[in-house]
Amino acid sequence: MEYKYDVVIAGGGAAGVSAAITVAKCGLRTALIEGASVFGGDLLSGLPLDGCRTTGGEWIVGGVLNELLEGCRELNGYVGSIYDRRNICVVMVNPRIMGFVVLKKLAEYHVDIFPNSQVVSVATENGRVTSLKVINKLDRNEFRADVFIDCTGDGDISVMAGCSYEIGAPDGSLQPMTMVFQLRNVNPEEILEFVYEHPENCGLAENPNSEKTAKELAFELKELGFPKVFFSSNGPLMQKGIANGELTSTSMLAFNVNSVDKSIITVNTTRIVSRDCMSAGCIGGSMLEFTKQVEEAYQFIVKHVPGCQNAVLDGIAPRLGIRESRRIMGEYYLTGNEVEEGIKRKDVVCKGGHEIDVHGSLTDHYRATIRNAGSYDIPIGCLIPKGMKNMLMAGRCLSADRIAHSSARVMGTCIAMGQAAGSAAYLSIKDKVEVPNVDITELQDLLRRNGAILDGTD
Repeated sequence: MEYKYDVVIAGGGAAGVSAAITVAKCGLRTALIEGASVFGGDLLSGLPLDGCRTTGGEWIVGGVLNELLEGCRELNGYVGSIYDRRNICVVMVNPRIMGFVVLKKLAEYHVDIFPNSQVVSVATENGRVTSLKVINKLDRNEFRADVFIDCTGDGDISVMAGCSYEIGAPDGSLQPMTMVFQLRNVNPEEILEFVYEHPENCGLAENPNSEKTAKELAFELKELGFPKVFFSSNGPLMQKGIANGELTSTSMLAFNVNSVDKSIITVNTTRIVSRDCMSAGCIGGSMLEFTKQVEEAYQFIVKHVPGCQNAVLDGIAPRLGIRESRRIMGEYYLTGNEVEEGIKRKDVVCKGGHEIDVHGSLTDHYRATIRNAGSYDIPIGCLIPKGMKNMLMAGRCLSADRIAHSSARVMGTCIAMGQAAGSAAYLSIKDKVEVPNVDITELQDLLRRNGAILDGTD
C-alpha cells in the first residue's frame, strides 16, 4: 500500500512525538512510524525529564512540553519539578499517565500512527528523500511525503539515505545501556532522613550557584519531601556494596519519584558497556543479563537504604535505556566547548541546559556544569542532515560531538528539538522552500508563538 502525507516522522520517542504534535497542529497531514508497540519512548521509562530547566532553575523548554505536562497534571500524574540539591533540576511524572497523555495528544491533533512498523529502506534522489519502505506484520508499505523527520534515536533513516555519521568514543565504545526499574511502597520521609544523617553517601553541593554545604542541602531536600536522591559511588554506602559484591560496579544509584504520594520510585543504576547497542543479538543478550543486575540492586536497596525495607519490585521500563549510538553529521556540528561555555547563537531553534554527562564503564562518570549554571543554544543546522534538502532530524542523533551530545540527548531537549524540526518542516512546505533555506527569523517567530523558549540565560 502507498501512503502520501505532508510530513512523515520515523521514531515515536520524545522527539518524534513532539515533532508529530507540532506538524499536525499546523494543519499538515502527519504520519508517525514507530518500530515498537508503544509511543513516547523514554517518556514512559520513569526517568526524570532532564534538560527542561538549567542547573540555575530557569525553564528553557516550553511549547509541546507544557502540553504534555498539563495533560499529566489533569490526571494527577504530574509529580513536580525538583531541584535535587545536586547539579540538575528535573521534571518528574507518572510514566503510565504520560503514556496515556501522549496517545491523547496524538489523537487530539489527528496524527496517524503506525506501531510495529519498521523502516527497511529509504529512496533518495538528488539529496531528497522520495519515500520510505516500511514493513509490518501484514504487509509492506511505501510512505511518501514532502518532508521527512528522523527521530529514530539511532539515525536509521539518515544512514539509509546515505548520510555520514559518528558513533561512540574514538575506540568505538558507547555510553552504557541501562535497565530502569520501579519500586513501590517506599517511605519518602525515612529515605530523606537517611540522606540528612549521611550526606556523604549522596551527590550534593555540586551547583556552582550555591555555597551551602552538603549537610545544609540535605536538610533542604528533606524539607522538600521528595526522595529524588543520587547515591554516589564515591560514598561509603555504594563503595562498600560494590567491594563486597552486593552491587555491580556503577557510578550511581539514582532514585526518581514517579507518584504524587511519593511512594513509588524509579531506580537508575544498572549498566552494560558495549560497542553495539543496535543489533538484536546484543540488545537481547543485554536484557537477559540485566535481570541479574536489577534483582541484585533491588536486594541491596531493601537491605541497606532505610525507607525501602518494605519496597516491592514493581516492574521495569518498557525498553532499555540507550544513551548513545549514532550521531548524524549535519549542516552544523555542535561541540562540547560550545555547550560548556553556554554559547548563544542567532540561528537558535532550541536550548539545552543539562550538565555534560558522559557515563563510562564501572564507576567512571564524567560530568561538568554549563557555564554560570546556564544554557546553550542549538542551531537549526544541527537538525539538518548534511546535504539533504527535505529532511530533518531530532533527538539523540543530532549533529554534535560526543561531549555536546551527552548533554543534549536528554528528554527535555529532545522534545524541544522535535518541536523545532516540526516547525521547520511546516515552513518548508508552506513557503515552498528546501529545508536548509527556511527563513530563520520566521522559524523563530513561529516557535516563540507556540511557546518554545529561545531566549534567556545571559
